[in-house]
Amino acid sequence: MLRSISSLAPRSLLASLLAATVLLTVALPAAARPLPGDPAIMVMISVEQALLDLTNADRQANGLEPLDFDPETLEIARARAASQLGTPALTHYDPSGELAFVRMLASAQVGYQLAGENLARSSTDDASVTVRVQQALMKSPLHRKNILEQGFKRVAIGAATNSETDITPASIGVRRLSPLFAST
Repeated sequence: MLRSISSLAPRSLLASLLAATVLLTVALPAAARPLPGDPAIMVMISVEQALLDLTNADRQANGLEPLDFDPETLEIARARAASQLGTPALTHYDPSGELAFVRMLASAQVGYQLAGENLARSSTDDASVTVRVQQALMKSPLHRKNILEQGFKRVAIGAATNSETDITPASIGVRRLSPLFAST
């Protein structure tokens, strides 16, 4: 799904990565924080990185620039992935009929000119899961369109897992307005 709105100026990558790390560590209650070396968090991070690498490889194979990692939307992508676990069907919409990722971007005050979301799910967790997910996304015309959207410059890919070995990745691609046109 694609959506277009106004944008805020992006922060530096290093500052954003630090902020995302601090947010993940501080914002969660102590009992919910992943432990160092927690296998579930390690799987999640490796799936996210592998899908980012595969997305960029597909873009480059199609003559497009790779996308930059967007730490400002990582928690939104992870929340979207988690919201799809245990649901009968993947959906881009919230219970009120709005695009859920658009509402979440607005709530987080992440402005953008163009945004899109891809959702996927796999019920097996093995070494080839990310390749199979990426191949399935590229075979779907609408998902492929999002992956190869020339206007996207940044992406966050979040993943979530459950005890049944389901893994659900969600990607949020964005193009922000230039700082000259950003609303303050």
